[in-house]
Amino acid sequence: MFRNPWFTLVLGLVAGLTLGYVFAERQPVPPAKAVRLGLDPAAGQTEVLPEGHPPVAGQPAAASQQLRQRVSEIEGLLATNPDDPKLMAAMGNAYFDASLWNDARGWYERSLAIAPDDIDVMTDLAVVFRNLDQPQKTIELLDRAIALSPDHWQAWYNKVVVYQFDLHEHDQAEAALRQLQQLKQRNPAIPDLSAIEKEVFGG
Repeated sequence: MFRNPWFTLVLGLVAGLTLGYVFAERQPVPPAKAVRLGLDPAAGQTEVLPEGHPPVAGQPAAASQQLRQRVSEIEGLLATNPDDPKLMAAMGNAYFDASLWNDARGWYERSLAIAPDDIDVMTDLAVVFRNLDQPQKTIELLDRAIALSPDHWQAWYNKVVVYQFDLHEHDQAEAALRQLQQLKQRNPAIPDLSAIEKEVFGG
């Protein structure tokens, strides 16, 4: 389900929040907790552009071939399970990792049309809208996710980042961070918040 890495938003984020990693103003965010049928960046595998799209600088041809194979695999699964929202989300993840935000958006929206209460996909889509320079749409989606699951910490974290670095609404960022701090008291899985606390509260 708030990767140039940013907020949620989450696989890389959970590995360690650092100022350079998390808080660069225009950095995108890893997905919250989406179904991942693709390659695993944490294991050193790189997902890049599928065939037919312009190349991404610095991404090797071998990795590009891997992604094309993965996309082809998901397409094969969709051919027999065309209404499976998890497969649609998996395709969205592949495009997300390639920074193809409009393609990712399309697949995430198709997934949500079938499974409208999937909070993780909703949060991932919110990240996509941030990278499409639509922070207000990002906030709307994060608020929907939180309404469905008030303890969804990635959504709260993403709200902090968007309010602080994109919208520059620092009072809103502080309010969201205080909610996140309360969640952390009862959820040890939430990573250390000291870096973002320093950014938002100063000191």
